[in-house]
Amino acid sequence: MMSLWVWLFFPVFSTAQRSEPMFSAITATMLPPDYDNNPTQLNYGVAVTDVDNDGDLEMFVAGYNGPNLVLKYDKHLKRLVNIAIDNRSSPFYALRDRQGNAIGVTACDIDGDGREEIYVLNTNNAFSGRATYSDKLFKFRNGRFEDLLNDDINEHRDVANRMAGRSVACVDRKGPD
Repeated sequence: MMSLWVWLFFPVFSTAQRSEPMFSAITATMLPPDYDNNPTQLNYGVAVTDVDNDGDLEMFVAGYNGPNLVLKYDKHLKRLVNIAIDNRSSPFYALRDRQGNAIGVTACDIDGDGREEIYVLNTNNAFSGRATYSDKLFKFRNGRFEDLLNDDINEHRDVANRMAGRSVACVDRKGPD
């Protein structure tokens, strides 16, 4: 009886299987390896936010043993490009934070001005206890991103986190007014 059931229903099951994969890998076309846009380095956290304030979302990638990356889709090149370039005149230069060992990142509008700030959690090789390099809180002001925790008033008040961590989150409970 069992063999009859298998013989009757097996053709139904075998025709339902796909011969082609459902997904295909497009990483090589969207984000090919190169020094500026996709360097060989350890990357951990990612936050999706409108970094350049153009209405489109970018991916902020936390660089652990290299610079942080801000990946934006370029419609003409049809791939992701890093807009946090190694050029001090770029408004996104500070976001690179080459000295940090970023392991987490989050973005939300902390001050209610309508533009999200970016908080980067750095470990600087301290997996527990006190870190030797502080976290960063980036805000767009004066035409560029600046680290608020590095402001004189905040430096003297020792507000920057110097404890090692693994993750960070931010929630905007109020939302836009």
